[in-house]
Amino acid sequence: MPAYLHIFFDLDHTLWDFERNSSETLAELYEHYQLHQYGSFSVQEFTQTFHQVNQRLWSLYNRNIIDQHTLRHERFRYIWEALGAFGLPPSGLAEDYSAICPTKPHLLPHARETLDYLTTRYRLHIITNGFHDIQQIKIRSAGIAHYFETVTTSQNAGAKKPQQAIFHYALARIGAAARQAIMVGDNLETDITGAKSSGLDAIFYNPGQIAHQEQVTLEIRCLSELQRYL
Repeated sequence: MPAYLHIFFDLDHTLWDFERNSSETLAELYEHYQLHQYGSFSVQEFTQTFHQVNQRLWSLYNRNIIDQHTLRHERFRYIWEALGAFGLPPSGLAEDYSAICPTKPHLLPHARETLDYLTTRYRLHIITNGFHDIQQIKIRSAGIAHYFETVTTSQNAGAKKPQQAIFHYALARIGAAARQAIMVGDNLETDITGAKSSGLDAIFYNPGQIAHQEQVTLEIRCLSELQRYL
């Protein structure tokens, strides 16, 4: 591996355990709003449908097909339709989800110990398409803010991954050349292809062993593997 000076991390699904944090929040909201009254769906079906719809909407958002308001405020309407639920989602459901979920602290396995290891050897940063206010809360709630010198969001960069502009913006903030940095992320399109097109090496975090044809600098199943290679 080349002698990098900087490591860029994606946040959701790479360090911050989105699935666990989101599922905990959804279970709390299911009980709080007594969502069983709106149809025959279980908390498991509610959670599964949320993740399916959310993934699709984020893909559209990353490609500039929908905007932030649609993603944050119309998400549960699409979930309601997919569930065949009665009426409209309860007033406050979308706002409560956005308020509660970012406060959840759970990280993916071995994230903290890996950051402990890397922070003594590299300068660490985050590049995320997540909303600036939400991502800052997640980072603080998880207790990892002290690891990162910079947090670049698509909002302050004016561009989303995989666009080159967000990677160039992040590099300019730290005064580094692309060859001095490497990107770690779970999304082949936004993290890996985006980084490579911007001249950065890229590590694909692939715990689910998703089959693909993308050429990557390194592929890992567990974050702890970074301690072996970096």
